[in-house]
Amino acid sequence: MEFMQTRKITISTLSPVHIGCDEDYVPTNFVIKDNLLHYLDMMTISEELSDIERIALGNLQTIGSIQQFFKAKRDRLAPLASHIVEVASDIAREFDDKAGKQSLQGIYTQFPIARTAYNPLEAAVYLPGSSLKGSMRTAWLNAENKGQYLQPADKIDKKNINRSLQQRVLGYTSGKFENDPFRHLQVADAHHPEAGEAAPAQVLYAVSKKKRLSERGASELKVYLESVHGLLNDAFTGEIRFTGDKISWEKLCDACNSFYLPQLQAELNHPHLSPMLNTAWRTLLNDLLINELNDLRKERQGFLLRIGKHSGAESLTLNGVRDIKIMGKRGDLPSYRPETTEKRFASLTKKAESGLLPFGWIWVECCEDAFQYLSSGMHDKLQPHSSKVRAAQRERVLQIEEAQQARKLAAQKLEQQHQEIETAAQLRANEEAVRQLALTAMTPNHRAIEELRAEIETKLKGGKLKISDVFWGGHIKKLAEQALSGADWSAEEKVALADMLQEWAGKLMALDAKDLRKQLKLTALRGQI
Repeated sequence: MEFMQTRKITISTLSPVHIGCDEDYVPTNFVIKDNLLHYLDMMTISEELSDIERIALGNLQTIGSIQQFFKAKRDRLAPLASHIVEVASDIAREFDDKAGKQSLQGIYTQFPIARTAYNPLEAAVYLPGSSLKGSMRTAWLNAENKGQYLQPADKIDKKNINRSLQQRVLGYTSGKFENDPFRHLQVADAHHPEAGEAAPAQVLYAVSKKKRLSERGASELKVYLESVHGLLNDAFTGEIRFTGDKISWEKLCDACNSFYLPQLQAELNHPHLSPMLNTAWRTLLNDLLINELNDLRKERQGFLLRIGKHSGAESLTLNGVRDIKIMGKRGDLPSYRPETTEKRFASLTKKAESGLLPFGWIWVECCEDAFQYLSSGMHDKLQPHSSKVRAAQRERVLQIEEAQQARKLAAQKLEQQHQEIETAAQLRANEEAVRQLALTAMTPNHRAIEELRAEIETKLKGGKLKISDVFWGGHIKKLAEQALSGADWSAEEKVALADMLQEWAGKLMALDAKDLRKQLKLTALRGQI
């Protein structure tokens, strides 16, 4: 049985990181409001929309009209978000100005935003172990290759050059997986260290910049990417497992730092591109490389890696072997060079003239207690930015949760009101049913008394009536006269009518008690003449 060694690791992001996952935020699942992307679940949206709105949405034929539909309702839809992502101000303004609108060429601005790798259950971003291991493998191959050039046979067989190169460098020729030393290295996915939370992400521009002023033509690349924030200390935790003795932590540290450190230094000091970098970021990274990271590297506590999309071909190819395909103008044959002619950067602004950040730089370190004292200096320098970004994210999450809670309480209150209305209606229905049942058991005269009382009760809502009102003469006084002159009215029924009129007609009519008795002859009804 092979010996296994496990190293717990923490990962700090030194620049924005985007790990492609072949998914986009599309017009039907997000809105942008207050510089925040609000991700929407279609089931939740369907429950929020009315029947008429759902039919209207189903009849829309173009992406532009769908975007306009959602953008017009973002005040209602934003509180329904299952998660939110910070958006660069310029991108938010573009969304406001262009989303759903047709250009002069007849094209709708669709705003597809590429998502970074995320856990679908919690929508929390993470770093796949495969991405981490791939970058480690490139550095390890570079160390083993020791700058050797491609062999003539490798250059001829362009289709299989990568496989043949790895077989030669790693010392096996059969091509079988069990002979690959990297099968002894296992790298777990790296997640945020605190359950229920996520590393802060941001939607920004990915832009291209030519490395030399002499390079003709300006790149047109300008896309929207969701990326993990840079300068986050201990943004992710994971582990690396070693089996056997072919690869060790110490050798891995040396290989990764030897390969990636010169690339980062070259990027920080590039004569044409470095002035475009974010000044504060470049100053901080130079400080870290000279001081904290230099000590950590010497003690083999950790190593640099470059991962994810837009990391650059130099970070994916070996020194001495690098033969990068460069596409020329339309119709020209491609050329092969030892370096690219342009670099990709993250930008918060559409112009992208300054304040740029490279993609993909991370620092991986062992988080065992014996090494913690060494990393404190680096973490202290990352802490101000990291704390600011995390506090802003927590505040945004709190605001969304409060909005969702307020909406939930409003919905509960509305439901309670509906229930109260339904309960009151049911009570009225029950009372009316009881009343109708009682009416059927009454004599015709008692029924007439009750029906008049109910009419008077309804009339009370309109205020006092004068005796000139038709209701007085045509209903109240008429029934009193019928009772006095009718031979079919019993003495008990007349008394019941007199008692009802004294109570209820006295409330309705603008008469004092004496006039009421006189006008309706209540004394006579009671047989007291």
